[in-house]
Amino acid sequence: MKVYHGYTGISFNNPVITIGVFDGVHLGHRMLLRRVKGEAAKDGADAVAVTFDPHPRMILSSDPGHLSFLTDLEERTELMRETGIDYLVVIPFTAELSRMTAPEFISSILCRHLGVCHLIIGYDHHFGRRREGDENTIIECARRMAFRVTREEAYMVEGEAVSSSLIRKALGEGNIEKAASMLGYDYFIRGRVVSGRKIGRGMGFPTANIATLSAYKLIPRSGVYAVEVIVEGVPDRHMAMLNIGHRPTITGGDGLCTIEAHLIDFDGDLYGNEVTVTFRHRLRDEMKFGSVDELSARLTLDREMTIALLGR
Repeated sequence: MKVYHGYTGISFNNPVITIGVFDGVHLGHRMLLRRVKGEAAKDGADAVAVTFDPHPRMILSSDPGHLSFLTDLEERTELMRETGIDYLVVIPFTAELSRMTAPEFISSILCRHLGVCHLIIGYDHHFGRRREGDENTIIECARRMAFRVTREEAYMVEGEAVSSSLIRKALGEGNIEKAASMLGYDYFIRGRVVSGRKIGRGMGFPTANIATLSAYKLIPRSGVYAVEVIVEGVPDRHMAMLNIGHRPTITGGDGLCTIEAHLIDFDGDLYGNEVTVTFRHRLRDEMKFGSVDELSARLTLDREMTIALLGR
């Protein structure tokens, strides 16, 4: 897959195009991209996905500091590459772009610059100023500007139409199994191991304190999880139990939210390393214990549960 940043100076062969943010590149997105690939293959054309960076909500929101997303651009690009799409066009999303009407966007960018021949849209597709560009608007533009339009149906999981917002909601509730069923893969975060207070080490549970690489990466609901960790430069996956929360037994619950992983089958110094954490199972809510000894006993049980769930 070739990636273009910007939409000028590009020449495609009768492109079949789809457009969207593709946050998470979930099963609904993948179905849409398969349709693009299939239609392009039938016509001997290029299969093209058009996306935006930053996420439009970062520009349009009055409080972007509270936003969070499933994937950053690098992660989206990697996941899109897995789909086998031919080209990815990344359009910088700006306030100026947000003021373009849907017909202006279609005429100027999709037609004049990208040469769209066939546009494939999702089941609830809207774009353009104030999201006014719906299916009817697109069909009318296609009639006037001489390109084809195909609408893909929703991808359903357990009676619900898969969407990025639904997946974000599931993760916010700690329902990582539901999120994975809609993503088509286990949710993951990436971060760098930073120095901590080393309290866990003194209890026999040394932890890696993880600072996410993206400030806008969605962190699942606080609690304890069975996860797998990949350490940069190390080929193996490592079992780990992960705590997201405020460490109420240690801090009284007034501390900053932290992400701490105890790698069960790893012995070495992780400080400064980049790690990828894949969520496999939620074990429990974060709890406040009456003493450090009670906390240590529960951590022992959490470790045993993690090994039972992930042990190889």
